[in-house]
Parts: sequence; structure tokens; C-alpha cells
Amino acid sequence: MTGGGTMKNKLKEIRTHSNITISELSKNSKVSERYLRFIETGDKTPPLKTAKKIADSLNTSVDEIFYP
Repeated sequence: MTGGGTMKNKLKEIRTHSNITISELSKNSKVSERYLRFIETGDKTPPLKTAKKIADSLNTSVDEIFYP
């Protein structure tokens, strides 16, 4: 998931559909709220390890959130 470009994602859509605030996701995934916001807006693409933490916290797969 690294390599210069950013990937599209459905993080915000999945998070809000699950009724989880960005603060709750941050606490559960141990990823900062600021970084999560960067991911949601497409400004950052997380490394695979971080993407897995986020996906696990949302009970979904990395592939479900992130796509080329």
C-alpha cells in the first residue's frame, strides 16, 4: 500500500455506516484521529499494517476499505 500514490478508500463510508466516530476508531485501532482524517480525505495511504488495524477495528477486510 505504499509506493508514492494514494489509494481510494471507503473508510468514512464504512465507519459512518457502522455508527463509529473517528474518535472511537482511533481508540480501537490505535491510529491517530488526525491520520485517520488524512486517510478518509485521500491525502494519505496507510501502510498495510496500519490498514489491517483499521479494518480489524471495523470488522471488515483491508480490500473492502481500500482499492486502486
